[in-house]
Amino acid sequence: MIVKNPVLQFEEIPAIIRNSTRLLEELEGWILLLSESPSALMHYYPNLEGAYYRLKAGLGSSPDVLMRWIIVPACAPEKVLVAFIDGLANSQQVDQDIIAPLLQTTAPPASWGEAVITPGHVHAQTHWDNILHSLAAGNTLVFAPQFDKVWVVDTVTYRQRSIERPQTEISVRGPEDAFNEVILTQMNQLRQRIPDPHLHFQQVTLGTRQHTDVVVAYMEGVANPSLIATCLDRVRGINISGRANATLIAGLIRDHPRSIFPTIRSTERVDLACWNLLAGKVAILVDGDPFVLVAPASLADFYRTSMDYSDAWYDTSFVRIIRLVAWIFGVYFPAIYIALTQVNPNLVPATLLIITLGDHAALPFSPFIEALLMILVVEILREAALRLPKAMSTTIGTVGAIVVGTAVVKAGFVSPQIIVVITLTALSFFSAPVYELTGSWRIINFVMLLISAVLGILGVMVATFFLVGVLMSMTSFGAPYLAPTAPLRLRDWKDYLIRIPWSSIHTHLTISRPLSATWNDTKAVQEPAHLKNSQDRRR
Repeated sequence: MIVKNPVLQFEEIPAIIRNSTRLLEELEGWILLLSESPSALMHYYPNLEGAYYRLKAGLGSSPDVLMRWIIVPACAPEKVLVAFIDGLANSQQVDQDIIAPLLQTTAPPASWGEAVITPGHVHAQTHWDNILHSLAAGNTLVFAPQFDKVWVVDTVTYRQRSIERPQTEISVRGPEDAFNEVILTQMNQLRQRIPDPHLHFQQVTLGTRQHTDVVVAYMEGVANPSLIATCLDRVRGINISGRANATLIAGLIRDHPRSIFPTIRSTERVDLACWNLLAGKVAILVDGDPFVLVAPASLADFYRTSMDYSDAWYDTSFVRIIRLVAWIFGVYFPAIYIALTQVNPNLVPATLLIITLGDHAALPFSPFIEALLMILVVEILREAALRLPKAMSTTIGTVGAIVVGTAVVKAGFVSPQIIVVITLTALSFFSAPVYELTGSWRIINFVMLLISAVLGILGVMVATFFLVGVLMSMTSFGAPYLAPTAPLRLRDWKDYLIRIPWSSIHTHLTISRPLSATWNDTKAVQEPAHLKNSQDRRR
């Protein structure tokens, strides 16, 4: 084999040498450690040379891992080993707050965490797995001779983008700050909005290989303890190897993981997350994901926006009615059109039927095929607009829709009525404030379209009853998904289809079963006496 391909074997020699060197270093480290203590396989034993070779053979073989020997007066003539990852650890902090004090101290290593090393968070570790994970996370390790523990110093530097405006939940009025990807910044943003000692955070680390910090936030004394315990149990029960994001976690902890309807609300707005925390709900923060999960979430919660609580009550109520009408158009308009033109034409007035059938007379496809064709075109345009650069997506989406719509009508493939129906349907879907809900309604719209082509209006009614039954059986962390409609809770209708004035809203919604729902004890403002007397005189 060597004779047949000598070049290949020659190219493999450097890799073999590197692997052999690493293996010899690791073996040398293990020999040094195990010669001192048989338990050094799992627990750290104070042998700096063995620890150095173990790091050097594993994580320390990477060029970004820096290991430095320093002479400390308290340990002279023996040296102290300092290890950290360049880029993840703050190099300036390592030099000024760790190495500089150590070069001058005469204190014993056992007191370095309290008297010498100055960064905020310092703790000792003895287990090798925890030591290596701490180093990989960006902490700095300090190995001292004759000291059976390793000092782990928090020197992690967070590379993050600045706090920007929300991209998917845009509002005309109200705060304009959104979460970013760093979980510490997310907690600080919540603390800034809710400077209350009852705001608590519970941290859980997920992932066996790629670790992800997840924080469960709640208001102590407001959130229901059973809701907090359920949320923490579900998050702690996640067992994955890779890095988690908010969508993955929501899919693993929600009540109905196979349902097409989301039962956990995600938001990038800080004000909306704070409003839900004060209402007794739980927020789940995920490191590396700018979207925060809020639970429980009913179907009505996906249609509430932060702008609903920044505008006047009459404007908010009008917009919510528009959303309801848009939902009806998006789900039922194509299905009813197909049912009335293809299956139940006897239900259409004669004048309208003549116009509709006249346009379809010379076309090669039935109304159902035309609707499917245009839905496919709209979905292709939508997907293309999402993938194109922002500067081009608006132009391509608008021009593409106009050109394609005009071309297919002039070519005689579809009727003008289908263009109107599908255009209104596509626009209606995007009236949903939460993007992930638009996918659910698009699937329902397609199912309604298929059923209406077979059974007509009867099929639409049967599908509607089935959909309502499914939604009534769903829950979100034990809360009814269709609340406050099913079960009927009249007290929550003040912030449901419409929003009444603030002076009449004194409690939060009861979907999360909060311990304390009252938030507005303001008494009605009394009319000034001189104005009241003047009105009485006019009467």
